[in-house]
Order: sequence, then structure tokens, then C-alpha cells
Amino acid sequence: MAQAPRERLNHLLELAAQGPAGRAALLGDLADLLLDWPADYALAMRAPFEALFEKTAREADSAARANVAARLEGHEDLPVSVLNEFFFDAPDELRTRILARNEALDADGMEPGHVDTPGLVEAARTMNGAFVDVFASTLSLPLSIAQEILTDASGQSLAIACKGAGLDRAAFSAIALLTAGRTDAARLRHFDAIPTTGAERLLDFWRGRG
Repeated sequence: MAQAPRERLNHLLELAAQGPAGRAALLGDLADLLLDWPADYALAMRAPFEALFEKTAREADSAARANVAARLEGHEDLPVSVLNEFFFDAPDELRTRILARNEALDADGMEPGHVDTPGLVEAARTMNGAFVDVFASTLSLPLSIAQEILTDASGQSLAIACKGAGLDRAAFSAIALLTAGRTDAARLRHFDAIPTTGAERLLDFWRGRG
């Protein structure tokens, strides 16, 4: 006999209480539920499951998130905040869709901050491994997120952060060259193709992840 929604939520909360050992299993169970929502579960019950899914994704390791991220493409019923949690581990197609979902959000109320672009480029030029600290501080990012951005081999996350913060193409190109050792055509295409509002919204989400 299938569990009622509240019973299933209680079961999942018990799994969450097991800590890191149960986190990957919990994330997979929540994905199973939300991606194939039972017909006899009221839609109003989705919100607490989605909230637990988002929290669990935030606390799970990269491998667990990547396993679930591969299944998320095409699920437009998931909140954009949930999808954002999987961005760093998502395949290219899903990353594009996540950016588009952020672009579609209302940007009213967002106040662009001032970024010391010359100072950031100079820090990339002179600080080597310590640049991550300056990058995090300058863009008001948690250090862990700054590290995720700078270690994204594709350069797309750095392009999003730079564009979202109002840096121009030349500044992005310089930082990419100085931190990754190259700024190729693919990286510049990433920067050019990224929607501005989508980048601003995703950067704002990353800033709140600390």
C-alpha cells in the first residue's frame, strides 16, 4: 500500500536525520517522487517536498547532485530555486534551460552593485592561488561558491558571474586568461550567449547560498 503524502514526508525527514550517510539516498528518493508525482497526491503537498529537495541538494555532494541533475531536463514544474541548486553539476542542456528560467524572472528590485573591475583583474594577475578570496569578496559570494565558479572547466560559470556582476567582455577575457590559463573562442561564446538578466539572477542566488 502506497504511503500517504504526510507519512512519506515523515519517512523522508527521518532519512534526512541520518546525516551524510543517508543524503544521497534521500536526494534520489525525492527526485523519484517529484519527477513522477503520484496522481493521488494533492498538488498542494508538493511545496514541502520541494523545499526538502532543495535543502538536500544544497547539502549533498557533487556526485549525488550530478546523478539527479541528469534526470531534471524537461521538468518545468520544478521551482527555479531547486534547479539552481544543480547548476554546477548539470549537463549543458540543463544549464541552458536553468539560465532561461532565471532570465524569465522579474528583475525588478535588483540593485546592481559596483564592482572594482580593474582591481579584480589586477588581483587575478598578481595573486595566483589567493585570487579566490578576492573574487569571493568582490562579488559578495560565499567562498565555496567562488571556488565552484573558478574551477568550472568550461568557463561558463565564470562568464555568468562576470556578466551578472556587470563586467564587460574584455574583463571576463582577462580574468579567464589569468585564472584558467586561456581564453578561447568557446569561453567568449559562453559570455556572449549568456542572457544578462539570467546571469544577474543566478549570481544573486549564488550570493545567498552562504
